[in-house]
Amino acid sequence: MIKLVHVSKTFGDGETGVHAVRDVSLEIAPGEIFGIIGYSGAGKSTLVRCINLLERPTDGTVTVDGQELTRMPERDLRAVRKKIGMIFQHFNLMPSRTVAQNVAFPLKGVDKAETDRKVKELLELVGLPDKADAYPSQLSGGQKQRVAIARALASGPKVLLCDEATSALDPQTTRSILRLIQDINQKTGITVVIITHEMAVVKDICRRVAVMDGGRVVEEGDVFSIFSSPREAVTRSFISTTSNLSKVEELMEAGSPIVDLSPGQLLVRMTYIQKSASEAIISDLSRRFGVDINIIYSNLEVIEDAPLGGLVAVLGGDRAQEALEYWTSKNVRAEVLKRG
Repeated sequence: MIKLVHVSKTFGDGETGVHAVRDVSLEIAPGEIFGIIGYSGAGKSTLVRCINLLERPTDGTVTVDGQELTRMPERDLRAVRKKIGMIFQHFNLMPSRTVAQNVAFPLKGVDKAETDRKVKELLELVGLPDKADAYPSQLSGGQKQRVAIARALASGPKVLLCDEATSALDPQTTRSILRLIQDINQKTGITVVIITHEMAVVKDICRRVAVMDGGRVVEEGDVFSIFSSPREAVTRSFISTTSNLSKVEELMEAGSPIVDLSPGQLLVRMTYIQKSASEAIISDLSRRFGVDINIIYSNLEVIEDAPLGGLVAVLGGDRAQEALEYWTSKNVRAEVLKRG
């Protein structure tokens, strides 16, 4: 559905030029929910604006639904953009127009009966059938974003671009908006590209993700693989900021008694590294090898029906080292941080 080939975008000229996007190549399949994640300034928002050519790439090609947009003149792009919806962090609703009028805005030229039918259908889809006559100032943040989603869908797009669409929302509202996007994707088959700096957003609904840093895509793959076995330092750093498993280093540096070990004990960090059926690995380890396991930190989630995350624990017992080797055989990475 979307194919980017060696896309670059530079603002300005010469030594003062800013290289916002550098040689990015990506393919996003039809009907996919694809995440692009990175810190602020990584180039992800510029990249998503290159997809619909709101920013024309300095180099490279952009193809959407079989049409190479980078070869099109501006007059032809206007028609193509109707098939690429976009929602933003701050909703961008028109305050002087009602909800129904905001949703109907992309339907200029369509007869009134068809417009009214379409608006009603879209407000039902986003869960706001009773808000047609309300104004944006009367809505909550989540309701405003639902209106923005309805408006983005009004022209029947094949692609929905979401640029930090949940960043201004509280966690509970974020979850409801993500569920809505996922539901729309399943019902319509629309291709969704989500730009975010929040790892939880990507984990929640994306199947594949690209990690950006300094304008480049430094890693790309399915969500489980990227977050269970990150290759690049920026990816590991990004993940560590959203997990409490990295806090053990702070405890060790501070000489905390929590990480004091008795002779023979091991301070271990374990991480799931492969999709597998859930097993009672901790209790099985304790019974099988007669080891004591004291969990200090834990950060476990289920992604694509597989455990993702890990824990930091103190292992004690004569067979602790043997137990670690058994863990490894169960597709669990075991890292010894400290020995008693």
